[in-house]
Amino acid sequence: MTGAFYEQIGHARFASSSLTAGPWSAESQHAGPPSALLVRAFEQFEPDAGVRLARLSVDVLGPVPIAPLDIEVHRIRPGRSVELLEATASVDGRPALVARGWRMRRTPDNFPTVGEHRGPAVPDTRVRGEMMSYAHQDGYLSVVDFSFISGGGDDLGPAETWGRSRADLVEGESMTGWQHTVTVADSSSGVSMSTDPLTYPSINCDLVVSLHRDPEPGWVHLDTETVGSPGHGVLTDTLVSDDRGRLGRCVQNLYGRRVS
Repeated sequence: MTGAFYEQIGHARFASSSLTAGPWSAESQHAGPPSALLVRAFEQFEPDAGVRLARLSVDVLGPVPIAPLDIEVHRIRPGRSVELLEATASVDGRPALVARGWRMRRTPDNFPTVGEHRGPAVPDTRVRGEMMSYAHQDGYLSVVDFSFISGGGDDLGPAETWGRSRADLVEGESMTGWQHTVTVADSSSGVSMSTDPLTYPSINCDLVVSLHRDPEPGWVHLDTETVGSPGHGVLTDTLVSDDRGRLGRCVQNLYGRRVS
């Protein structure tokens, strides 16, 4: 591994390393790592092997500075079979991200296999390609690899890529599959960027990930497309898989504008 995005410096406080820096500024975090930190909070909140995280929604309330993050988590809808958790990442008392996670009791082992589980072909080798060469490269993009099947890191339009983080989420810990998937999946809107970011930038304000199966912590496959409508909005829709097959979907709503 190549360093970590965070160091735990208190019960629920985490120092943010320079690796969290996103592509647009060396001073602001990519939303993937702090979103994964909220996943970690859900996973460690009263853990029960009989339940699993099924859906995560993250609302990004504004730019997240590279500063210590304080994490809070609580249950807002209790239940023996289905429960809803909420977690917040704050900087100096100001909420920066708010997430909700549905945890559900696992299906029984004799539950039927339904739907399509096959994923993309797993390549013999996956080679790191160029990703947003015009953007800040010394943070997140320096430790997250993208190996493109179609499209490219500097291309516009739909794309298909494998992604992985070579950095740990928290120093001294290995990422879980959910943490790793969220760290990579938040890049979907960048992978499938549909417009010139210097003229028509589009920035996501949320991340919604729904998975029918717990992911593996290795490479994540993103089959992604960003669609925009004049006078309306921009949306990134992504089919997510791992080496074992299909996992689920990721959706991001983007604020699109024109730079005059």
